[in-house]
Amino acid sequence: MSQSERLQYIDTAIREKGIVTVQEVAQKFEVSPRTVKRDIEYLRARISAPVEYVSHKKGYCYSLPFDYFTYKNERILLFYIFLTKLIESPTHFPFIDKNIINNIKKYVKAQYLPLISKISYEIEEWEELNIALFSKLFAALRDNIIVTIQYADAKGTATKRDISPQHFIHYEGRWYCIAYDEHKKQLRTFLLSRIKDATLQNKKQSKVLSNDELQKYICSTYGIYKGISGQKVCVRFYEPVSNIVKKQVWHPQQAMRQGNDQRYGNYIELVLPVYHPQELLGKILRYGKNAEIVSPKEIRQQWLDAINEAYTRFCQKK
Repeated sequence: MSQSERLQYIDTAIREKGIVTVQEVAQKFEVSPRTVKRDIEYLRARISAPVEYVSHKKGYCYSLPFDYFTYKNERILLFYIFLTKLIESPTHFPFIDKNIINNIKKYVKAQYLPLISKISYEIEEWEELNIALFSKLFAALRDNIIVTIQYADAKGTATKRDISPQHFIHYEGRWYCIAYDEHKKQLRTFLLSRIKDATLQNKKQSKVLSNDELQKYICSTYGIYKGISGQKVCVRFYEPVSNIVKKQVWHPQQAMRQGNDQRYGNYIELVLPVYHPQELLGKILRYGKNAEIVSPKEIRQQWLDAINEAYTRFCQKK
């Protein structure tokens, strides 16, 4: 029998009896105790199962709730649907082979196949990806060489840049290239949709960056909640938006509390560390009148200024 069957048995035994022994599994499947121990280590390392050895019972149990195998078929089905939707947009998976998706489909149980057409997964807006350009930049990354690009700023004015690609990141529908700028001697971020042309050079990059340096830069650049240091921001959401947000996890360290405002009614307050206020402002402004930044004062003022600027531009009579 296969390893997957042994793993399923171990999980079922723990959930139904509270304990499973190596000897029990070894006898059931006619394998060595060493093989069973490798299975248990696989559960820990690859599936993050909270398996612990209980010495006085001479067996293994779960130290925390664990339902991976209980809903395995549902997880596989949703994973398959998720991937099939992603490959519809080449900006997410530009080089994926559909045979890979078909191989994943083989793991979907027959009784779940009719459900595929009944589940949708919609993806937000994205920018088109120039595959030929991506291929050149990828070659530069692979071979550690310099590539000369024509890079346009926000106004469309292009300048010549010699860069050494270090990392690609897909963030909120856009592809970015993190590269070492050979002229400025610093890491810079380049939006791929603004790169108008790229020419590979027969020159090695001038500096080799460590993974720690790259990760430090990435964490300080991308995401509302990523960074080296952040400040706590309190955002208040009113009904009906509050009913949606209270079920969401924006950050592992977030805190929520409920309250009532005499003017606007029930609300929830979300408190979380934020590293990029401008990105947060854009997110909160999407909720319109149903959300407000309460603190800190400087970020609240930025939010108020953004609202006032929009009002001045679009609402005041000219």
